[in-house]
Amino acid sequence: MPKEKRLGRGLSALIPSEEVSKLQELNVEDVIPNPNQPRESKDLQGLQELAESIKEKGILQPILVRPKNGKFEIIAGERRYQAVKLLGFSKIPAIVLEIDDQEAYEISLIENLQREDLNPIEKAKAFQNYLNTYKVTHEELAKRIGISRAEVTNLLRLLDLPLEIQEEIRRGNITYGHARAILSLDDPYLQKLMAQKVINEKLSVRETEELVRKKSKKIEEIPELKALERKLREYLNTSVKISPKSSEKGKVIIEYKNLNELERIIEKLMQ
Repeated sequence: MPKEKRLGRGLSALIPSEEVSKLQELNVEDVIPNPNQPRESKDLQGLQELAESIKEKGILQPILVRPKNGKFEIIAGERRYQAVKLLGFSKIPAIVLEIDDQEAYEISLIENLQREDLNPIEKAKAFQNYLNTYKVTHEELAKRIGISRAEVTNLLRLLDLPLEIQEEIRRGNITYGHARAILSLDDPYLQKLMAQKVINEKLSVRETEELVRKKSKKIEEIPELKALERKLREYLNTSVKISPKSSEKGKVIIEYKNLNELERIIEKLMQ
């Protein structure tokens, strides 16, 4: 399979028509799960519903597999495989592809993304694992799976949230939009408080964004910081701005008009 194919056009763009025509019936016992399966959560009810659908209508779309150590490793179609096992079927329709690890990972990713089977944390972890394994940039990954670089970067930022919040996102109690708003708070403690407020009060994304904005403004208006800012400004005889990012950290911006003034400020700070 040529490496330059792009996943954003769908799985059909990745698989040559001559390979699609080579539909096989494989023994279920010869098929093995993909260890890099992006989906972590198990929707047992959804799996049961899929099994009932397969029992009534059959498997409408074959799974994708590749040869692996005398077996056939699943590339796409993990849930169909699990449903077939649940039904006790001995055979499963499959298309066998000769592809490498990276291409298999990419197809598995795009199949789950297209079906919207993954929650935001599962997507983020799958992206992070891919980046760590294949040493590519956010831009390169985005091109390979047909989404924007910004979406890749924003999803990966979710992994910076406290684990408790990540779990609530995984459970569906906090949406991707809520999580992005919460990320505007740098303090993990404040992030947890905001997440709990979102859940308890069933806040909309817009309401959450407004609360975060107000919370950030309150932090900026801490009287002690304003007093310290004034003292620094008077001591250095130049413009000084203290910009807190949370209750415990932030940045100090000291302005200078030329190199001579910069040297003077440095000498003052070193006294």
